[in-house]
Parts: sequence; C-alpha cells; structure tokens
Amino acid sequence: MNLPPGWQQFDPPAGLVLLAYAPRTGTFTSNLTATAEPNGDLGFRDWQVGVDMAFTQVLPGYTPIDLEQLTIEGRRGGRRLAIYDGPEGVPLAMEQWFVDIDGIGHTLTATVHISEYAQWADALVATATAWKPSEAP
Repeated sequence: MNLPPGWQQFDPPAGLVLLAYAPRTGTFTSNLTATAEPNGDLGFRDWQVGVDMAFTQVLPGYTPIDLEQLTIEGRRGGRRLAIYDGPEGVPLAMEQWFVDIDGIGHTLTATVHISEYAQWADALVATATAWKPSEAP
C-alpha cells in the first residue's frame, strides 16, 4: 500500500486488513485502517446509512462535513469526511473511503488530530487513490 510519507504499517489485529500509524507528534497518533466485512443482505445505501447511524451513536460529537459518491475499482463507492471528539476530548478528523464488492464492505479510514488534517490530507487522498480493496485478504 502507498502510505503517506513517514507512516509505518503494522500487523493488523483481528478485524482489520491494514493498520498504519503516522509519526507520533502529540497525545494522539494519526492512523490509517482498512476493513473488509460482510454487509449481510444490506444494499449499498442501507449499509452506509447504518454506518452513519452507528458513528452518531459511538463517536462523541460526530459531525459529518462532506459525503460524496465515487467510483472505486469500477464500483459504486464513496467518501465521507467528519469530525468527532476522540479520547479525552481530542478533536479528530476522520476521512473514510468505502466500497461494496460482492457483499463485502471495504473501508479505508484515516483518523488524524484535527490540527494535522491539512498536513496529511493530500497524502491520504493519494493513498486512497492507490487503494485496491479487491486485493484485501
């Protein structure tokens, strides 16, 4: 995977396909994760509505900023940008790319301290552009 400069990839724990961290600069370490989970019988729209509802319930202060449709590997996908309150109220920005491939919901999620978002935004987009969810195990 084409990670942002200086980021390091680690063996992901169960439930993740990818885990990478930015160089540590403060109390929160920016990270990048990828998942591949079955969507059950949910269609694309219902899957994403459910994801947004879950974020509202589990991420304090979750505030969607942007949501757009994209084509990822020739399939209907999307990107969301949101902010929320992380551990100890640390303000975080979350940018997530998502696509359904044959009933498997693939997500690539970048979570960064809000003050570092501008620093990493272009590199994260480059990473997402190179992302190949169909190659996930």
